[in-house]
Amino acid sequence: QKPTGNTAAKTTVGPTRAPVSVAVAKNLQPLTASDDAAFKSNPDRGFRGSTAVDVYAMSIQRNMRSYAKELIQSAMGQSDMNPLDTTMVMQNYFYLTGFNDRDITAKGLEAIQTFYEVQMEMGIKGQPRFCYIRNTDNVAGEDATQEITLRHIDQVAPVIKKVKDGIQAFSICFIGAWGEWHGDYYPHDKKVIATAVMEKLVIPNGLYGLIRLPEYKNLLKGTKVYDRIGVENDSIFGKIPDMGYGTGGLDEGTDQWAQLVKEAAYTPQEGELYWNSWLTENNVTVNGFKVIQQLSEHRFTTLSIHHSYLDMGSSNASAMGRWKKDAITQDWLKKNGILYDPNWFKDKNGKAVSRNVFEFIRDHVGYRIAPKSIKVTGNSRPSATIQVEMPLCNYGFSAAFNLESGFAILDENNNPVKTVKAGTPTDWHSRNPTNYNDGKLLTHKVTANCPLPDKAGRYKLAFYLKNPLGVGAQLANDIPFENGYNILETIEIG
Repeated sequence: QKPTGNTAAKTTVGPTRAPVSVAVAKNLQPLTASDDAAFKSNPDRGFRGSTAVDVYAMSIQRNMRSYAKELIQSAMGQSDMNPLDTTMVMQNYFYLTGFNDRDITAKGLEAIQTFYEVQMEMGIKGQPRFCYIRNTDNVAGEDATQEITLRHIDQVAPVIKKVKDGIQAFSICFIGAWGEWHGDYYPHDKKVIATAVMEKLVIPNGLYGLIRLPEYKNLLKGTKVYDRIGVENDSIFGKIPDMGYGTGGLDEGTDQWAQLVKEAAYTPQEGELYWNSWLTENNVTVNGFKVIQQLSEHRFTTLSIHHSYLDMGSSNASAMGRWKKDAITQDWLKKNGILYDPNWFKDKNGKAVSRNVFEFIRDHVGYRIAPKSIKVTGNSRPSATIQVEMPLCNYGFSAAFNLESGFAILDENNNPVKTVKAGTPTDWHSRNPTNYNDGKLLTHKVTANCPLPDKAGRYKLAFYLKNPLGVGAQLANDIPFENGYNILETIEIG
């Protein structure tokens, strides 16, 4: 599939060729409701899955690679109806219970590294979550002392350095049941543990940290690592006041809520609902509209699709599944100050279609980058340079973290011949990063001087948005997406 162009025709004067100008100026068509499937495989955003690895058990496997792949594939799902078939982020529990009174063995460290290598080969990024307690009935037998914990942080540091490209964000965990900083048996200095994780595992590898609550993040206020920490909220109930659900005080109207609204734009934010069994046992429902408000105000990058969805035999009967029956309208979004793309409510023919809360969350957690137009000027002779200008908007809840962007010249097989970095995806906020209440949709202009190939011929101008694993993201535009590149225009060089 080749995009059409309006490149100026070539002319010659006498025996030599005159400079050939390039003059491209066109609007880019947006994706519509007909194109949902094209967007949901984008990396470092959206619904995320969950795996659990007993590091000791994996360390004694004869074939660690096949063991790891089986764990990951089972968490991804096997059906086209399962949104995890295209998940690009996994939360990875690494239970160190088998080493809670000693060093991690060499085989144990190999198991952690092997798991990540396999996951990276599958193009999936992870959120590592190291912890000891997985059974709250046996905290004394499973917990580790602070001394052991700090030793393990030192031990895993070389492994994290090797697999850093496969990490979407790093959970500041280790303490308590499931690494959630509660229910620990031995006393732990939370500030000491958090500082060690950030200084030894996160900052040296150019990563972002995730911590359970703004209250815990404040333990590191005034330090050089503070601005690299997001929140990992494991108690999402939407924008509601304290209902006694165990949210750790992160509720509407609290200082913690307001703090996260103020700080959320600059780091990835992540979270999950409770298991659906808890909601059922306690006769609690989760209002999807209230959740949209929370995800928007706290600028969520990823959200668990396991909790209160895939944990049910019939996912449509789960808390999140029921959101599919809740119609969402442009009027409601406008009234509540939620940004959206009007084209998301249309089909390819421009006809209005009905949408629901589940779909809106699925398509807006993380980034949703939509360039508006493309302008190209310059000389199309070999080895010349063209000037490219492309304004874009982000309709997603968060900026695009962990991604590099730029323009590329592709050959006819869609392989890059020339590339140039352009744009700063972490700055592509949908709205004012310092003031959420300023709901104006922002426009970001990406410009570049793009070098052309040395040889004459037909080429394609493309835009790329990719993570360190080389996984490309598709723009929210109805343009060809080939080999990880968004193809903007065909140009003749000669």
